[in-house]
Amino acid sequence: MLKSSNFNSEQLAADQTASDQRNRLNAATKATTDNSTCWSAINQDALGGSLAAVQLSAGVLQIAEPPLDRVRSQLRELIGKQNKIYIDLSKEKYKLDCSEVARLNDMMGDVKRYKEKLTRVKREMQGIYQRTKELKKRAANVAACKQRDYQRKLERQQHEESLIGSQKTQ
Repeated sequence: MLKSSNFNSEQLAADQTASDQRNRLNAATKATTDNSTCWSAINQDALGGSLAAVQLSAGVLQIAEPPLDRVRSQLRELIGKQNKIYIDLSKEKYKLDCSEVARLNDMMGDVKRYKEKLTRVKREMQGIYQRTKELKKRAANVAACKQRDYQRKLERQQHEESLIGSQKTQ
């Protein structure tokens, strides 16, 4: 019986040690989950590992978690601001694109109006050229006619003078 009581006390001691290890592991697991990290895979691996490793990882997490949380929140804030700036820039680009399109449409309208004006001015200039050409032709004809009339008048006058001169001499 002595052997069985020794065996039972050793078994009780081993069960007590295993229970203590589980309690410590649960406390470490609770500490890591309280810090809102997802280390369940590491905790499961730690079940087979030593208690010191679990305690060390829990301590490192307690030290590193607050700065990481601050950095995460700052990153979220920066990403939010970056997204807001991106949206604002996209809106401005759209406004510029729209204003440039409107300005381009205005310019195209101006080009159309100026082309019509140019065509009209060209047509008027061609008409003026044709009229001046005809007027020059007419002026040349009028000048030629006047020259002929003047020449005939001179000839008539000379003829009359020659007739008058010949009558005086008779």
